[in-house]
Amino acid sequence: MIGFEARAHRRALRVCALLALAGLTACVAPPSYRDRPVAAGAPSTFVLAHAAIVEEPRHATRHLDEAKTIVYAQTQGGSLTAGLVFGALGALANMGMVDSQTGLDAARMKGKLRLEPRQLFLDAAIRQGLELADVGGPAHTGATPYLSISKSPSGRLLAAAAVQLEQGSGADRWSGLYMYQLPSTYSLDDLARPSEDLQRKLAAEAAQGFGELAAFIAREETGRKDASAKAPPEREFVFSTELLTPGAGHPMPARLIASSQELVWCRTFEGVFALRRSGMKIRTRGI
Repeated sequence: MIGFEARAHRRALRVCALLALAGLTACVAPPSYRDRPVAAGAPSTFVLAHAAIVEEPRHATRHLDEAKTIVYAQTQGGSLTAGLVFGALGALANMGMVDSQTGLDAARMKGKLRLEPRQLFLDAAIRQGLELADVGGPAHTGATPYLSISKSPSGRLLAAAAVQLEQGSGADRWSGLYMYQLPSTYSLDDLARPSEDLQRKLAAEAAQGFGELAAFIAREETGRKDASAKAPPEREFVFSTELLTPGAGHPMPARLIASSQELVWCRTFEGVFALRRSGMKIRTRGI
């Protein structure tokens, strides 16, 4: 047991050292806001893709359909908090428990939802007049649409229409997530045994969400090329939300794109998000 404890202590020290090094690296190379490059000469051409970040297995994340277009994730319980309270071993144990619970939840919901995010986004992109191609090319922008379902610390399930965009390669490669939070929330039981009314409501809200994302991308295409010099600067602010951060307790910086009584459109280090104002804690006045 003494040998095991010593090895565990050494591993914990190595983890702490790596975290410290990562923090120093972050200070040297701060992240940047996700502004999608838009060429001035010709419209972007989009193609339905299969982004690895969406389709490959990840911690505390499961796919609820065979096509990997409905993605379930947990936002409750964070390894950082557990690490501060219990140390590195506590953080690892906490991560394992969260991942295990994610698998149990997903098993109840798998195969239960009848909607096709890829088709919903494709229909919306066509309506918005986006340039589409059947086969990807080096100059094309890959679009991977999916429905995101997140379990918040309150136990409610939050849904969002999402599109992962990727373009370029090598040093010029760019990727960003575009996400529109849907108005309804659900319990685990709701989605484990969805009624016909729920299926129709979720499909309608998802269609609206993908429509809003496609419309934003279309405006981004024309706005960046025709009026980028006239566009007002995006105001920086700080917020937290259960959809993106554990417990809505970790503040995130963002730039304000637009806002209404219901939605806040913002740009973060990850991409562009349309978030329900009712689910946000905005820590900057005047937003």
